[in-house]
This record gives sequence, C-alpha cells and structure tokens, in this order.
Amino acid sequence: MKKIIISIVIFLCIFGLSYMFYSKYSEKINRIKSLEKAFNNESFQVKNLKAAKDSLSHINYYLSRFRALTDAMWYRDSLRIPLKYKVGDKVILKRDSAKVVITDIIIGGSQHDFYIKYRVTGKDKMTEEIVPELIY
Repeated sequence: MKKIIISIVIFLCIFGLSYMFYSKYSEKINRIKSLEKAFNNESFQVKNLKAAKDSLSHINYYLSRFRALTDAMWYRDSLRIPLKYKVGDKVILKRDSAKVVITDIIIGGSQHDFYIKYRVTGKDKMTEEIVPELIY
C-alpha cells in the first residue's frame, strides 16, 4: 500500500511539473505568434510607408522647381498683411484729391530692400503706380 501511495505521489508530481512546463511553453508559443503577427503587420506598414515615401519624393522633386516662386509669393503675402489699404479700397490721392480705386499692390525689391506701390485706377480709366505715402 505504501508503494502505491508513493508511486501515486510521484506520478502526481511528474504530472504537475509536466503540466506547469506545458503551460509555460504554450504561453511562450502564443507570445511568439502574437509577436510574429505584429511584425508582419509592421512590415506591411513599413512597405506602405516606403511606397508612399517614394511617390512623395517624386512629387517633391517635381514641385521643388517652384520653391523659389512659392517663397516669393509667401513673402509678398506676408508684406500685405500690415498694409492699411487692400485691393478694392477707394482712396484719395494727396496730390490732387482725386478718388481712385486700388486695383493691385505691387511688392518688389531684393533680399535687402523692398518697395511697395499701389496700382490705382481713376475715373478716366488711367492706371498708375503710387507709393503708399501719396494716398489717404
């Protein structure tokens, strides 16, 4: 009887240890599968990002020739913000008190200096460029 109890205890210990090792093994297998799935998902995303990067670099290369023009337009528009008069405003010339309409704002110059002129049109349809100091 004692031998049977000892053999049952040994069998239960071996079964318990094998179950414990199997559960740890199955946890590791599940973890490896989830990591493989995440890796495959990330590699798919990387492949999509590389394709998007390639297409964007192609578009960027095409549009890079317009960079100087874009910078000049941004600079021009940033200079228009603080101006008192906008296109379409009705103003009066200081020299002869004639009423005119601003049809365009001309901004020019170089890297170190710039000028601003208003292109105005009067009642007689004459167009001229006036510096901002000569209108009110």
